[in-house]
Amino acid sequence: MQFVDAGALSLQPQGWSPTHDVIRQRIVALLKRSPIEADRLLDLDTSDAYLFQSGMAAIYHVHHTLFNWRGTQSIVFGFTYELTPKLLEAYGPSFRFYGLGTDDELTDLETYLEEHSKDANKVQAVWCECPSNPLLRTPNLRRLRALANKHNFAVIVDDTIGSFANVDVMNIADIIVSSLTKSFSGCADVMGGSAVLNPSMPFYQQLKRLFQKGYLNELYVDDAVQLELNSRDFLSRAVHVNTTTQLLVNFLQGLKSKPRSSITAVYYPSLCWSVENYRAQMRASTDDFTPGFGGLFTIEFESVEKASVFFDNAAVHKGPSLGANMTLLQPYVQTVFYQEKEWAARYGLKETIVRVSVGLEDPRMLLMIFRDAMLKTDGPVQGETKEASHVPQALHSKL
Repeated sequence: MQFVDAGALSLQPQGWSPTHDVIRQRIVALLKRSPIEADRLLDLDTSDAYLFQSGMAAIYHVHHTLFNWRGTQSIVFGFTYELTPKLLEAYGPSFRFYGLGTDDELTDLETYLEEHSKDANKVQAVWCECPSNPLLRTPNLRRLRALANKHNFAVIVDDTIGSFANVDVMNIADIIVSSLTKSFSGCADVMGGSAVLNPSMPFYQQLKRLFQKGYLNELYVDDAVQLELNSRDFLSRAVHVNTTTQLLVNFLQGLKSKPRSSITAVYYPSLCWSVENYRAQMRASTDDFTPGFGGLFTIEFESVEKASVFFDNAAVHKGPSLGANMTLLQPYVQTVFYQEKEWAARYGLKETIVRVSVGLEDPRMLLMIFRDAMLKTDGPVQGETKEASHVPQALHSKL
């Protein structure tokens, strides 16, 4: 990552092309679409949107900017993408982690802030996701914003999982970070990231000056071209993914209550204890789009053996990304926290979970595939024969 002197930059970042501008305009237009508080969007324009080579590059640059601004403590609230807390801990003077993201932990955070209220600018920022990955929990963001206003710190929200389509966090975040690699692109063939400064928040002018001083566009122009092309149908893909995901979640949640089911939990924003926190950030419905709960969910099984049978027999692609046009399964803890299983389990991430990122396949086909995989895992459920739920081989061959 390169940083340049303030004199080297105008309001238009170096390395910019018309295609980069189109992407920035699209992001801003999506943020302004069906907002929760329209007045907060009046001053937002494309100059507030910054592009990066990846989501993690965006997170690093935002953290580096905050460090130059304050150089004090970072806090992660809720269990975020695994590299975010590791980056904040590695590149900062002080770090705290509230990995459950519950109201009780928010009370603990409030107590901590009160105890250090005499330490000027003790905390530079609190980072969170809407919702979290992989358990799809949403902290009480409005309460967190109130704490930020009282104790003078910035709030950084990663909305990658909820996406620009479904959630609006402009009434919460000083900066919104997103991985454009995921559902914004939707094709798993290009990487990108973004950070958007919020003009309605109190630190905007300070942070804007620092971004103008330290930002250099390094998103390769050919990557920008592919990202712009892929994201043209972003909203229509979101409609399909929201609908398909809810269909699969409803099916699996129904199986969970059946005798002999090996499913112990299905994690999805609509099923989570924090569902009202998520609903509070959902965009209003419009004639062309009804927001949903996104395309990511996680299944928890009673044992590693059962999880393995399901994983091996689900006739979809397997991989660590999300938001692609094809459905992806990932044994999350086994691949991400293989050497930290006990630590992850303290925050509810068991080694028996399988994360599912839903793609653009036919919903009925996916439902049959998941039903077939569960038949192989648990056998027929009450009132269902093995033959009735078998997925035709022709459907397997389409994947």
